[in-house]
Amino acid sequence: MRLEKRALNSAGLLVLSVSLMAAGQLCMRRGMLAFGPIESPAAFGNLVWGGIIAPMSIPFVWLGMIVYALAIMVWLQVLSRMDLSIAFPLMSLSYVLVYLGAALWPALDEAITVGRLAGTGLIMCGVAMVAGSRR
Repeated sequence: MRLEKRALNSAGLLVLSVSLMAAGQLCMRRGMLAFGPIESPAAFGNLVWGGIIAPMSIPFVWLGMIVYALAIMVWLQVLSRMDLSIAFPLMSLSYVLVYLGAALWPALDEAITVGRLAGTGLIMCGVAMVAGSRR
């Protein structure tokens, strides 16, 4: 019984880490849409120094980085409990969440296409195969 509870806790931490990573990516993308393209070293410098000096100038980027940092902390918990050969492939679920979030969040407004849906379906099949594998 104790082993089952530990496995359930580990799976929950994995889902949390994947969700936080996806949320962090979505927030950073939202922030970068407001900032604009980085097409030169000077533009990158503006992002870095402007964001440090006036973080509210790019709040979604900061929020995304904070959420991503939390995801890494949770991921370390996952690594302490699960085989890497199982946990890491399951991180590909973040691709699915990011795709769905980018398509459904009006501020990002990314396209839903047949090719992207098919690719997302293949990722889900791979995740199912890895999750269902035994030692």
